[in-house]
Amino acid sequence: MTASKQPARKRAAIVRLAGYPQDMLVRREATALRDAGFETHIFCLRGCQPAEEVIDAIYVHRLPLRRKKGAVLRTLFEYVMFFWLVACKLTLFHWRKPWAVIQVNTMPDFLVFATLIPRLLGAKVTLQMYEPMPELWATQFSSFWLTKFLQQIEQWSLRYAHAAFTVTQTLKERFVSRGADPCKITVVLNVPDPQFFAMEHASPPKTDSSRFTLLCHGAVEERYGHDTMLQAIELVRATLPNVCLRITGNGSYRQALVRQIEQRDLQDHVQYLGYVSWEQLVEELTNADAGIVAQKSSPYSNLVHTGKMYDFLAFGKPVIVSRLEAVRAYFGEDMLFFFEAGNPHDLARAILEVYHQPCKRARMVQNALRAYRQYSWENQKIAYLGVYHRLVTGLTHLVVGQASSLTRRPGRPSHK
Repeated sequence: MTASKQPARKRAAIVRLAGYPQDMLVRREATALRDAGFETHIFCLRGCQPAEEVIDAIYVHRLPLRRKKGAVLRTLFEYVMFFWLVACKLTLFHWRKPWAVIQVNTMPDFLVFATLIPRLLGAKVTLQMYEPMPELWATQFSSFWLTKFLQQIEQWSLRYAHAAFTVTQTLKERFVSRGADPCKITVVLNVPDPQFFAMEHASPPKTDSSRFTLLCHGAVEERYGHDTMLQAIELVRATLPNVCLRITGNGSYRQALVRQIEQRDLQDHVQYLGYVSWEQLVEELTNADAGIVAQKSSPYSNLVHTGKMYDFLAFGKPVIVSRLEAVRAYFGEDMLFFFEAGNPHDLARAILEVYHQPCKRARMVQNALRAYRQYSWENQKIAYLGVYHRLVTGLTHLVVGQASSLTRRPGRPSHK
């Protein structure tokens, strides 16, 4: 008697113009699809890593292209080259064994059209909109016509995809205000998957309480307010001589950051560590007394959440954060230490408040953790996988609207 043949697993692809497994948001999504029964493939940048690799039963295909921070022409070159490389790869793979679903993670928004042939042949396409490309580019290039052009590409991309995800209700409403179908977009907050923190392998928390350690990690770009943080440290160091701000990450603002640390004579109070491994970052998060998210206010920053904010919450740290619209929609004044975006004096006030009021600090951390547990990846994953269940099976009893109850602060009124 022959054994019954097991049904073939459906195949899913995730496309991202970044590295893997360094990109933790992509990693959480790939792991969720794998655990849901999909044979999951990642198409990403190669950098210095192997072209082909299997990581935790996820197939990684790295394309021969490396990101280089530079002028606009270099960025456009990377966008176009990655588009064609991905389009060819997805099509070849589809002819061998069809994709059930293909998820394209922006930026750029037009990358979703690289799925054209597999889509015509039956693959379902989703679009993961981490960032609003028109608003982000508007912070760098103040061109009315460029912004309008990018908005049009955004809407074409959303109409083309069978379904879309984005990271805040505020951002979803911005897409809808420009013409997108609200029923097509599901909000999935960019909270981390806690299994990747591997906190059981991290070094024990520091026992030396002589330093008050603040942490800022992630991309080092002008819009993230590193200059505001340096000015605030300069203001508090006289009254708080044990303060130490540790900064990790890389980006176009790195040289300016190092120069300002020296010019302001902050070497004893600010340590720039550069890029650190994930394991090192876990140690930094473990040992920090508080985290700072100092985004400057812009049309872009008022629509999104930074991943670093959720990282601090996952480790139970007090969060000092710019008072921006999207953050205020999910967290109250009794949860996070807000300060006026771009105002070093107000940031200095918040730093001193965190340091001098330990009881308030502990109370606010507990309040923030209650909200964070509601927004946890376990809850977000239900909404995320529900979309794929609907696309693959055609069943609609897992409705997109279920995500709404998991993605807004209790008692917070909806935006109109």
